[in-house]
Amino acid sequence: MSTTVGGMLILVGETMFLFSMLNFVLVTRIQYYNPGDAYMRQLFPNYLLFLGVLAAGALLAMIFVYIFILPSKMVFSQQQAVKDERSPTHNLLIEVHMELQELRGEVDSLRQAIDKV
Repeated sequence: MSTTVGGMLILVGETMFLFSMLNFVLVTRIQYYNPGDAYMRQLFPNYLLFLGVLAAGALLAMIFVYIFILPSKMVFSQQQAVKDERSPTHNLLIEVHMELQELRGEVDSLRQAIDKV
């Protein structure tokens, strides 16, 4: 399979993150200055305080994702990479490991032969 699809998916994902941050700031302004709902202005007298509380919430969410979600995703992706011999690098590593075990066996047998002499 071509790497173009995966590359485009990564590129779009990274770009959408930047647009999402801009969209988040614009939506917070709409929510804060909504004339029909003054609750946010009563709870947070300043827009920057409101934005700071939202940023703190986002920071807590990022810490949660970093501690719990990312390790799980990494383990899952590593398991998927080696499943059904999908990874040529992993396959080569297994092959080299088997050859290394064979060489160690040969070296041990040569050592035993030398020790007998």
